[in-house]
Parts: sequence; structure tokens; C-alpha cells
Amino acid sequence: MRAKLILKTLTFVILFIQIVSCSETPKSKDLVQTNDSLANVEAVKQVSAQIENDPENADLYYQRAVIYANEKYLNRAEDDYREAFRLDSSNSLYAFALARNLYAMNQTKEAATWYEKAIQIKPDFADAILKLADLYFLVKEHQKSINLLNEYRKLKPEDAYVYHMMGLNYKEMGDTSRAIYHFQTAIENDPKDYESTLYIANLYAGKKKSIAFEYFAAALKIKPKGVDALFGRAVFNQQIKNYKSALLDYRKVIDIDPQNYLAYYNVGYINYENGFMDEALRNWNICTQMNPAYANAFYMKGLVYEEQKNKTEARIQYKVALDLEPENQLFAAGLSRVN
Repeated sequence: MRAKLILKTLTFVILFIQIVSCSETPKSKDLVQTNDSLANVEAVKQVSAQIENDPENADLYYQRAVIYANEKYLNRAEDDYREAFRLDSSNSLYAFALARNLYAMNQTKEAATWYEKAIQIKPDFADAILKLADLYFLVKEHQKSINLLNEYRKLKPEDAYVYHMMGLNYKEMGDTSRAIYHFQTAIENDPKDYESTLYIANLYAGKKKSIAFEYFAAALKIKPKGVDALFGRAVFNQQIKNYKSALLDYRKVIDIDPQNYLAYYNVGYINYENGFMDEALRNWNICTQMNPAYANAFYMKGLVYEEQKNKTEARIQYKVALDLEPENQLFAAGLSRVN
């Protein structure tokens, strides 16, 4: 039972590290402003006046759209980008700008269409190719993303980011060997690439290979207070039962990030594994105070109370855990035992 839970927890932790390190994500529709508090109103007035005198000038609509976009008036920007492209459909920049605006509005499907249109107009439009590759990665169209990244690499072969993104795609596809190869290539192009270094460390840690420590150390050399690198190394040490080193790194994580509830959770688990039940409970209480929705910590508190024959308190903790995750059979079994 313990092994089953820690496997689940450690999997979550690794995912947490990877999510923290992930690249740009689509923006929220909350960025679309609806009021009229336009700071650069004079600039808009000037361009609007020019548009009145020259309504067929596509570049003027583009200029006004840029002002709107910079101030997050994305609906207005969209209208002007569309008008600019309607007036001059041979301009790839207008299509690209509209795609970025739609992406910022979280309209990813239409954004992809406009990135493709920009590339059709200008096949060597590197920025459009890279943005579309990023978008396909985010919507889990990994092979499409890889195909575009290969096109981008022909245009800019020394850009470390393209190899980083190739690594991310292969990692998501489960091809860890190719992922490591591309992350390594990214590091060769940019020795200060912290994220690629950390991904390699985590991938080797997942394979329980000691070379992971070299990459965690390299990541921390680039970023000495890198919480995710310290956390990842602590998790790896915990997996291989090197508890002393794991606790040292978790303490460093907590010193840098006092609200890191996962660090408290894992410190609690190490104490539990070593029979220090009161210390485990103390850490899990801190964890649940920081994150009252973290069900695993409530379950573990229930497990300790159950082992201490305190069924009343165990029942309370198991019930909270099950209320948070009603489908979790492990939690249901715990509550059933004490009932």
C-alpha cells in the first residue's frame, strides 16, 4: 500500500517539475479588455485620423492593431489585423500578427490556420514556423510540431530553443532516448540552458541512473537557487532511499520557497518511512495548511492515526481525502477499514 501511494506521489512530483519548466502557454481571454481606459489614446486618434483620409491603406490598420494589442485590447486588434490582411493579402506579417493575437485570445485552432497562411505566403518565415510548432506542441500534435521544427532548424540551425522543443516533443511521445539527445544538443548550443539540463536530469532520474546527479549539479551551477532542480534531486534521492541527502535538498527548497507544500509532504513521507510518526504528522499538517486540497497528505495522516489505533481521527482524515478525490480506491479502502 505504501509503495502504491509513493509511486503515485513521486509521479506527480516529476510532472510538477516538468510543468514548472515548460515553455509559453496560451494566454487567457481575461486579457481582452472591454473598457475604454486606453492609455495610448492619442496615438490611436492619430492613426484613426490617417485611416479616415486613406481608408485603403492596410499598413495604417496594422499600426493601430499593434497599439491595441500592446494594451491588451485584443478584440479591437483582431478587427484591425483582419482589415489589414483583407486590404493586402500578400503580406505575411499581417497574417502572422493576427495569428499571435488569436493565440493570445486562446483561439488556438484559428491561430494555427493563420500561422499556416503566413507560411504559405512566405515559406521561410522562421518566426511563424516556430510559433506554429509551439502551438502544435501545446495541443499535443507532436509529430506536426517536430516536422515544423525540422523546417525551422534548416533556417536557424544554431538556435538552442529548437532542440529544446524537439526534446519536449519526444519526451511527451515517450521516446526518452531522442528526448535526451535533443536536450543535449540544446545544451551544446547554449551551455546555460537550465531547462534542458534539468529535463535530462529528470529523465535519467526516471530511469534510476546515477548520471542524473551530474545533470542536477550542472543545472544548479547555472541556477544555484533553482527550486525545481533541488526538488528533483531530492525526489531522486528519496526514490533510491538516500534519505539524508533528500532531506538536505528538501530543506533548501523550503528555505528558498517556504510555501512549497510538496517539499513538506515528502519530508513527512521520509519521516514516516523511518518510523518518526509525530514528525511526519507535523510536516503533513503544514502541507495541508498550505494546500487544503492536497488529498494525499490527508490520507497519509489517516494512515498514521490508523496505525496508532486512533480510529476516530483516522476516519476524519480518510474522509477528507475521499471527499477531495471521491474516485480514489486507496482512500475508500482506508475509510472502509476504520469504519
